[in-house]
Amino acid sequence: MAKQKVTFDELMLLAKRYGLESNELFISCANQYDLQQKVIRNIKEAIESEESMTVSKEYVKNRLNVYANPLVKELPKHSDSANKTLAMMLDIIEKLGTKEQKPKSKLESLMDE
Repeated sequence: MAKQKVTFDELMLLAKRYGLESNELFISCANQYDLQQKVIRNIKEAIESEESMTVSKEYVKNRLNVYANPLVKELPKHSDSANKTLAMMLDIIEKLGTKEQKPKSKLESLMDE
């Protein structure tokens, strides 16, 4: 069976429906994911701003050595880490979430007031 793709926003809505919007473990994972996304964005911008995917370093006697941009190696590592964080958020929802709370109807919300 193919895995279904779930976006960050969908996970946040799921967390709210399962009563986890104030769970510290879930909030910690969400903050970590946000930080990882910022790092990934910065890496992508740095790679795109370079003229090429290579960098050069000058060593002895003004000789240039050309290397692959080190950020190219870092991008998959950070992307994988972000994917694992999203998977952990989904696990938290599945294991710690209470029964799915259905949204109240207008009549129920009026009765509560």
